[in-house]
Amino acid sequence: MSGYTLYWRQDAGSVVVEAALRMIGADFNCVEMPDTAMCQTPEFLALNPAGKLPVLACPSGPVIAESAAILLALDDLFPEARLLPPHGTSQRSKAVQWLIFMATNIYTADLRYHYASRHTTDASPEAAEAIKQQAARDMDRDFAQMAPAIKGPFLIGETMTITDVYAAMLADWHAPALQLPEIATLVAHVLENDAVRTAWGNQGFGG
Repeated sequence: MSGYTLYWRQDAGSVVVEAALRMIGADFNCVEMPDTAMCQTPEFLALNPAGKLPVLACPSGPVIAESAAILLALDDLFPEARLLPPHGTSQRSKAVQWLIFMATNIYTADLRYHYASRHTTDASPEAAEAIKQQAARDMDRDFAQMAPAIKGPFLIGETMTITDVYAAMLADWHAPALQLPEIATLVAHVLENDAVRTAWGNQGFGG
């Protein structure tokens, strides 16, 4: 389990991948990419032509981008770590459903919130602010949809999965989510995990 390299930047979805690697017990190196220009170099674009983080280079050769895809790949590589419930179970279907829901809805809304000007050709401050406010409403709606589905304390019950860590990451980015009791309880229990707590500290979360 040696030879993994995680390319990361704070607030780029990398924390959940580091947490997964620590939960697995993998030997890995972290390469911080604090300057967005570093993701546009020929060397990095050869790893991920999209120029986005996180990226995980595996010792067996594959290079995987997109945090949710990385998590699914790591679960396939290390099923004994139980990042997700076993294949063929209803619990796994539910955990994967919510992982993809968050990746395609809440994560993208968060990007619109923090980088509103990238999502319009209108250069006016009013246009960016309108996108930001709608993104906030979208995140409020999506967390409110997810909260009642939480079995407690985690999404599928008593056992934490990497989907719960993903949810905690997104809640850290959107403080209003923590006003929902189910979300606040989930995050508190996720952060009781040593591997998650270490990743949180390393990548500046929880501040």
